[in-house]
Amino acid sequence: MAIVAIDAGGDSTKIYDGQKVNCFPSAIGYDWRERNLKQQQGEHDFEWEYRGQKGFAGTLALSESECAESRKGDSKAHPDALLRILIALHQYTDGIEQKIVVGQPIKTHTPEEKQLIKEMVIGRHELVINGKRRSLLITRCEVAAEGVTAGLLMPSSNTIRIIDIGSGTVNFGTLLDRKFNDKGSFTLTTGMETLRFADPVAFGRQIAIRALASGWGKHDTVYLCGGGTEALQETIRAYFPNSKPIIGDPVTANVRAFFLIARKLYG
Repeated sequence: MAIVAIDAGGDSTKIYDGQKVNCFPSAIGYDWRERNLKQQQGEHDFEWEYRGQKGFAGTLALSESECAESRKGDSKAHPDALLRILIALHQYTDGIEQKIVVGQPIKTHTPEEKQLIKEMVIGRHELVINGKRRSLLITRCEVAAEGVTAGLLMPSSNTIRIIDIGSGTVNFGTLLDRKFNDKGSFTLTTGMETLRFADPVAFGRQIAIRALASGWGKHDTVYLCGGGTEALQETIRAYFPNSKPIIGDPVTANVRAFFLIARKLYG
């Protein structure tokens, strides 16, 4: 039995088993074809078959699919997210039975949306990747709130603020005495890859002003995570002088925090 955390992000999918984070591009193409020239395009070339459909994923989708895309938005209750989760389990776990924790943006971290994800994920799945067939039985799935959950990685503090800058959303999270605070947590439904012109100064300014307008204090300690951390940290620091990247790799903060929950629930 495997116990893992999976962050099926719009740009990349991360899976963590408590020892190592593995990551691959989230791009998926449904336009499978028989290739005449079969050369490896990258480390994460995936040719998949699931429920009667076939396609390319990962680096193979980016190179060979004419319609490759990575679905983004404020919910992960959709088939692309399911495929990312199943590909991660197929490639980086052993055995049949799986217990997992996945993520959902704060805005849609509702009982209804979480139930949709659980119904989509829990059960038996037959999946072929690069000619290898595996049967996966997901017996448990819990859904963590993206961004704010990453605050669990930080040392205990009265107030912890998190800005999680993703490809399709930005999550603003607040922990008060290690408890999630709804009033100080929300989601901006644009991200680094959904803007036509993702100017780091303009986008960083928008993010900071949105946080200030929602009651965050200028001198709060704000931890940054997600793929946009490096590009936006200097701009955000102009508005929040005490902002800094989260401890460890900011890109993998969510999945590392999800595993803390998985270990507590299933360990």
